[in-house]
Amino acid sequence: MWVFIDSKKISIMVKHTIIIGDSNDMKEIKSEKIHFVITSPPYWNLKKYGAKGIGQNEAYSKYLADIKNVLLEVKRVLAPGRFAVINVGTAVSNEGMKPINGDIVKMMSDLGFNFKKEIIWMKPKGTQGLWQRGTTKFLKREPFPGYFNLNIMHEYVLVFQNDGEWEIPHEKKFQLTEEFIKEVAWSVWPMRVSRLKGHPAPFPIELPERLIKLYTVENETVLDPFAGIGTTMKAAKNLGRDSIIYEINSEYLEAIKSTVDWDEKSKEYEIKIRETTK
Repeated sequence: MWVFIDSKKISIMVKHTIIIGDSNDMKEIKSEKIHFVITSPPYWNLKKYGAKGIGQNEAYSKYLADIKNVLLEVKRVLAPGRFAVINVGTAVSNEGMKPINGDIVKMMSDLGFNFKKEIIWMKPKGTQGLWQRGTTKFLKREPFPGYFNLNIMHEYVLVFQNDGEWEIPHEKKFQLTEEFIKEVAWSVWPMRVSRLKGHPAPFPIELPERLIKLYTVENETVLDPFAGIGTTMKAAKNLGRDSIIYEINSEYLEAIKSTVDWDEKSKEYEIKIRETTK
């Protein structure tokens, strides 16, 4: 876009874009223009996110198919050799555990991604304030062998690399500190849950901040196709990266703006609301 300063025509690039719409079609983004993807798909049949979206009252096979439709677009928009990180929890049903982390790995491998790392996000004990229902039953009503149940206090952080080559910059200004490397160079990351309000399942800002530092440099573009309340955008903004986020439920728009300290007057910010979501 163009603005005029002292009668001079100057280009001002939009740096942060909120798109209210379904990320299974990211038509607003040209192919291979994204430098990094970090996202957390909705839980399967566990949380109520809003009137729209995936994971609510649907079969597990349909849930996976809906996620794959979004990942097909991730594949299209992500630049060659660049990284995508997917945070998923454990899927539990009356029929037993669902291997959602394994299903995501297979899905991404089928799309041509290389599975590079698995990090465990470990939450503090008692994160939800109460024991999970099945564990309480084991404790109080059925404290016998064979009835064992447990409280789930971890999630998976799955790291994938797109096919192709990324010429990694080696300039001194991009070098990571020894302190930071010592903090992240372990397969288990103990982190609290998010302190941000306004969404049933936001991840902590430390998660995207660490990953954005590990896989991008300043002024590159970060994408989150399941934005929630905009935690990824906030992290990207804090670190001097550009960002594009998608959120299908328009009721989260004000929460996103609050999270990222949205500047209505700045030309670096824009909101796109698709007609079908108004």
